[in-house]
Amino acid sequence: MASRPRHEALRGLVTELLREGFGAAFSELEHERYLIDNSGRIDVAWGATVIELKSDLRREERDVLARMPDYLADASRASAAGRTTVGLATDGATLLAYTLDRGALSPIGRYDVDVEHPERLLSWLEPLLSPVPEVMPTPIAVALAFGRYSLAFGRAHAALQRLWAEVGDHPEVKLKRDLWDGLLRQVYGDDVGSDALFLQHTYLTILVKAIAARVLDLEIGDPAEMLSGRLLTSEGIVGAVEADFFDWPLIVPGGEDLVRSLAAETIRFRLRDVEVDVLKSLYESLIDPDERHDLGEYYTPDWLAARVVAAAVPRPLEQRVLDPSCGSGTFLFHALRRLIAAGKEARLPPAEIVAACADKVFGIDVHPVAVALARVTWLLALGDLVQDRPPTLTVPVYMGDSMQWSLRPLGASAEVLVDVPPNDPPLRIPAGLASDLALFERALDELNRGLDTLAEPETVRDAIARAGATAEDAALLGRTFAQLKQLFLDGRNHIWTFILRNLLRPVWLSHPDQRADVLIGNPPWIVYRHLSADMKDRLREALQSYGLWVGGSLATHQDMFALFWARGAERYLRQGGTLALVLPYAALNAPVFAAMRDGTMQRVRVAITGGWGLERVWPIFGAQSGSSTTSTCVLFGERDRTGGPPAEFDRWVGVLPRRDASEAEAADALEHLRAPWPRARTLIAASPYRRRFRQGATLTPRRFFLVDYAATGRLLSRRDAPRVRGRVGNLDKKPWTSVEPPEGSVERAFLRRIALGESVAPYRLLDLVTGVVPMEDGVILTAASADSRGHRGLAAWLRDAEAKWNEHSNKDVGGNARMSLAERVDGMGMLRAQANRARLRVLYTKSGTRLSACWIEDEDVVIEQQAYWSVANSIEEAAYIAAVVNTQVVLDRLTDLQPVGQRDPRHFNNLVWTLPIPEFDAAEVLHRDLAAAALHAATVAARVELPGEAHFTAKRRLIRQALVADGVAETIERLVDALLPP
Repeated sequence: MASRPRHEALRGLVTELLREGFGAAFSELEHERYLIDNSGRIDVAWGATVIELKSDLRREERDVLARMPDYLADASRASAAGRTTVGLATDGATLLAYTLDRGALSPIGRYDVDVEHPERLLSWLEPLLSPVPEVMPTPIAVALAFGRYSLAFGRAHAALQRLWAEVGDHPEVKLKRDLWDGLLRQVYGDDVGSDALFLQHTYLTILVKAIAARVLDLEIGDPAEMLSGRLLTSEGIVGAVEADFFDWPLIVPGGEDLVRSLAAETIRFRLRDVEVDVLKSLYESLIDPDERHDLGEYYTPDWLAARVVAAAVPRPLEQRVLDPSCGSGTFLFHALRRLIAAGKEARLPPAEIVAACADKVFGIDVHPVAVALARVTWLLALGDLVQDRPPTLTVPVYMGDSMQWSLRPLGASAEVLVDVPPNDPPLRIPAGLASDLALFERALDELNRGLDTLAEPETVRDAIARAGATAEDAALLGRTFAQLKQLFLDGRNHIWTFILRNLLRPVWLSHPDQRADVLIGNPPWIVYRHLSADMKDRLREALQSYGLWVGGSLATHQDMFALFWARGAERYLRQGGTLALVLPYAALNAPVFAAMRDGTMQRVRVAITGGWGLERVWPIFGAQSGSSTTSTCVLFGERDRTGGPPAEFDRWVGVLPRRDASEAEAADALEHLRAPWPRARTLIAASPYRRRFRQGATLTPRRFFLVDYAATGRLLSRRDAPRVRGRVGNLDKKPWTSVEPPEGSVERAFLRRIALGESVAPYRLLDLVTGVVPMEDGVILTAASADSRGHRGLAAWLRDAEAKWNEHSNKDVGGNARMSLAERVDGMGMLRAQANRARLRVLYTKSGTRLSACWIEDEDVVIEQQAYWSVANSIEEAAYIAAVVNTQVVLDRLTDLQPVGQRDPRHFNNLVWTLPIPEFDAAEVLHRDLAAAALHAATVAARVELPGEAHFTAKRRLIRQALVADGVAETIERLVDALLPP
């Protein structure tokens, strides 16, 4: 099929697919069926499904869009009542699915045939053609059935968009969306909520709630019963499903039908046979890959979670386990499976094993959809044991803020603030009362009872006091009730019991009597520079309180995971408890996280007891923290123990067949090694060159400063002020990719040649670019100062750039740009450092898989941030430095210090000078020999013919090949090996 066969051959293959794959009887298949009005013919019809065969959909999709509405309307008239008609168009390589929505054609799915996995085509078609409850719930099968390109999602999404258009402005629906949006801001540290994402989350939540009901073989008659959790509560299961933000479709005509149809899609799967956390794959397959990259939405693979659990939980029947950022519940799943296996081995009764699960394995996450997934994953982990549950089984997975951002001191105690969007005062709950679960539930009952009767606040206050609260706590809750009552009268009420019960659970879990023996999981990796202004301030203050904040040039490298390590240990872990967290590889050796490793953290003591290096395992994750090159590690620690990390750690090396590899596949693919603990990267120099080399200027946003000469008409540009336009390139980053670059005439004095990182090759400078450099006499110019100095062209350019910068750059809490454009371009004084023009400078690359270095004899050139530079005292010193930096000897000694990319180390920065590279001394024979060899190497490099269209990496490769062929490369390697101590 994938070869796009001729029409009749394709008909035969489709017929065979329907008969062999789905049991279609030959008599049920209709070929070339005329429409009722004889206006056309349907190629293949089977029940409520019509199939249009094409030679090449790449050319004929427009014809499909024109004909399919008539085919579907005809099939709808001919099919049984209540059946949804679906149209398929295919050329064999691609299948497109459509349905009619109020008479209009609506695309609901697309599948490109994978010849290596023909079974995936059947899985994709299965929701449409074969609702048989015999499908094994593997991650791929679930993703194909319900993911972004599935037929189920296509149909549901169209319906949700229609329902949202009708009800999006309803007060209670709007409140739920705003509360959801506020929680996502806590998750990601920035504003990421959109209507499209809210609809995707609604779809996913409805689906997983239906899966929860199917685990218990419950019939879904009333959609409201299912979405509210009453269906499971009636079976004695509490907390697995609750009324939340996503039951809004029920208030719209047609919403109940949508819920029923989605629930019916889940009946095909044998859900009790699940072996891994399948729901994370569903989530990842649903959210758009670009959007998932921005959000860092990548969950831990099951093989890794299972290994971490096995290492961190040696006594599963005795140890209480908490995942404070549980996501879809992967770690909970494997912690439960480990506990169940131990219980069976100990011959415990099934009911006792289930009770132990509810008492020992807990999860928290502030992401509302993650919690819905994790609760169902928790149930799925029980397998057939769910039949042996006690009369009441509480699923201990809570939607809460484990970092307790909303907890604030209140005199001698504390209170928890719960936001009320859009601008109402927060609800205030006494933290002491929230830490007593039984008392808090009684108080919550009194609040609900008061709302049912519209009682006075004083009446509710007194009832809460009688329930056991202190007079002070009862008075505060009486005032909170007054707010809840007003929200009730405003039609914004039905969500608050869910919000209060969940968001206050972390306070209960941090009570000394409720703390865990093991804190486990994969906390958020969100780099400081990617946070909103408000979240930056909060994270900085929190890290400072633990002695973990490192300012200066390292400030932007701080990460949210460090706070999870510290606050998680302090608030949720018992004395002597274990931490086991999946973290970025930088946690092992980056200077910004030194206090985590060396035991100097304040407020709580945690000693590193072990680590796993996974930087040579690929693939594990996609993008985290906005970076597709982040590699990972696992860090183990023990609370209330002092000391630094051990001398050695465990390292795994290997290439997995896929990211969601099974445990068996991981065992086959990965090699285990014991290796020295990674050397700490340091800012302390072993070479005197450390103080001489500086990073180049931060000419970003690039399209504001790097330029091309603009095309002009018959009136040419002025010689003294050429017309230029900001250069658009693939290295531009959001949000600047959508910002129109400046264009205009700029005085020639401010148009300078720029050396980029990609301009540097071994012993040779490659192509330079042109840039607008707003600096005069060592002063960084703004639009205003350029105008006052009479530079009208530069002033106009900067005026445009500054306006766009102020609109799109990161804002402080007052809504103003956190720094001016002039401050940005001269960050750390890197541009002003180049004000004193130097005749001879040495450059080397900031990042890459190989170091490259050369020298430049042109004082007009400005060096940008992807290169480091220093003034050289002589051509011999410049050659000597370039020779040392260009060698494999130096690279090999830096590799274990570098931040590691998805496959390779990436950044060099000033790590070169952590090696004991001596300053050039003309009296030293070895130094002179290195300089002479480098000067010869420059001659060899200059002779290499470089194709103009070749990528800079290809040009570097050609130069290195020429140096090797000449023999000078080997000579320099031997000399540098002799220069550096072993």
